[in-house]
Amino acid sequence: MLAEQRRHQIMLELQRTGQARTTQLAENFGVSEVTIRSDLEILDAKKQLIKTHGGAIALPSGSPAAAFEERMNRNFDAKRRIAQMAARQIIDNQSVVFDSGSTLLQLAMQMPPVTNVVVATTAMNIAQHLMYRPGLDVHMIGGRVFPSTVSTIVSDSDKAVGGLVAHQAFVSAHAIDQSFDVVDVSEDIARTKRNLVRMARRVILVADSSKFDIGASSKAFSLSRVDLIITDTGMPHGIRNRLDKLGVEVRYV
Repeated sequence: MLAEQRRHQIMLELQRTGQARTTQLAENFGVSEVTIRSDLEILDAKKQLIKTHGGAIALPSGSPAAAFEERMNRNFDAKRRIAQMAARQIIDNQSVVFDSGSTLLQLAMQMPPVTNVVVATTAMNIAQHLMYRPGLDVHMIGGRVFPSTVSTIVSDSDKAVGGLVAHQAFVSAHAIDQSFDVVDVSEDIARTKRNLVRMARRVILVADSSKFDIGASSKAFSLSRVDLIITDTGMPHGIRNRLDKLGVEVRYV
């Protein structure tokens, strides 16, 4: 992983949790604590975080809404193309599950006109965007609210939306590690993603190429559980070659 990618992931973790410890970051990224301290010093000098003894904390001026808006704008063109391809998978007379995330909000914005489609989502912003669309029956999947992702945490998939079994689930990724596991810095979010995957017959992962080859502490599920991966053509050749051998359909846009 490039140093800039690692620092980007450090900032994402701070946006989610508000603080991070040097020892845990070093373990998550598989680098030395000296390397992490250097990263934190650089980010502190850029006034992107506040370095503390043993770690760092997020700047107090930042808000979850502002952080999500920043993620929406990051790699925007790739996310838009991915969302457009994902939207083609949604047809009439289906039930679909939407995970939370900036690419999935793009998918909600790109949805074609449909008839008799049930949408269940953990994302409040996605539900808000879709709830007035004709042809849709929109449901929020209940749970504890997680502000940084503008979504709920699903603890029991069997109870979610009355035990709905969906035709398709569209899921996002905080990161995808070298073992091709979808991983997250939050065990609550990782568990939610596992539960959403269990709710569907077909699983579609939407993730731009910057999410690959990055580690985090909590495994959600393996890419082998996915039926279709939609990503962008900016994928490094080495990762692309390995991904193409995985036995999962991959579409590059």
